[in-house]
Amino acid sequence: MNLLLALLIFFSSPDDKIKIKEPWMRISAKGQTTALFMKIENTTDIPDTLYKVECDFVNRAEIHETYQKDDMMGMRQIPFIVIPPKSTFELKPRAHHIMLIKLKREIKKDDEGEITLFFKNAGKLTVKAKAQEMKMPKMEHKH
Repeated sequence: MNLLLALLIFFSSPDDKIKIKEPWMRISAKGQTTALFMKIENTTDIPDTLYKVECDFVNRAEIHETYQKDDMMGMRQIPFIVIPPKSTFELKPRAHHIMLIKLKREIKKDDEGEITLFFKNAGKLTVKAKAQEMKMPKMEHKH
């Protein structure tokens, strides 16, 4: 019976509640700001909330969203992101993302940085993000 209980505890670890996929950050210079992107998969039957981000190689990390008002695009800090049950929420350029403000070191291509994400239900998760050049969508030219 104890073995069965131990196996149940092992297979229902908190790490399975939220899965972080493809974390990456933009290349940037020391003292500058960059952004962190990823896919957050909620495997549970209840929503979870990303409410805080910490990172030791920046002065501040904030959750942001991109918005459009009239013909202008802007960016603003938001207090949290809700990840619906049984779904994946993507943080990506020109959408929701994590701002890494005032870098304490230069971030070069393929550098890695450790970021800690805080979720209401899943708790604290630490991920490594690799630095990449910004992937810009191709613009269509109309003739």
